[in-house]
Amino acid sequence: MNAVMFQVKERTRSNVTAPMIVWAIAMAVVLFMLEARYGERSCVVWAGLGATALLGAYLGWRRRIAATLVAPIVSWLVAWPPLAVAAVLHYGFFKGLFAGLFWITIGWALIATIELSVLLFFATVIKRLRGFSALQDSGVIVFGPDGSQL
Repeated sequence: MNAVMFQVKERTRSNVTAPMIVWAIAMAVVLFMLEARYGERSCVVWAGLGATALLGAYLGWRRRIAATLVAPIVSWLVAWPPLAVAAVLHYGFFKGLFAGLFWITIGWALIATIELSVLLFFATVIKRLRGFSALQDSGVIVFGPDGSQL
């Protein structure tokens, strides 16, 4: 009777949910400030790009580049209510309600594209700079037909 043994090793480096939520809250603040016209526009934009670059670098360091695809969706979910309030503050109640819904829903495609591009760029650059680590202990043991370890 031949026995087969499998050992599964978790490959992900860490959970990136908390940093992604912190980034989404920061982006909600940045987008609120842009929509409500608070603060100097260029400083607010640079703060948003900086926060996005930092999250991208973190995701690249942790080798979690696939999380860059989820991050804009998380950002949209967190930023939706503050952006609706900002549109109402800027345009007035009725016009702000309709303009806010339009820009939050349709205009988000542009914002998500920019976020995704910056996240993906920095994650890829940091991952490449960090290099590929050779797995010292891959967790795979292969036994030959005679029972010897290969």
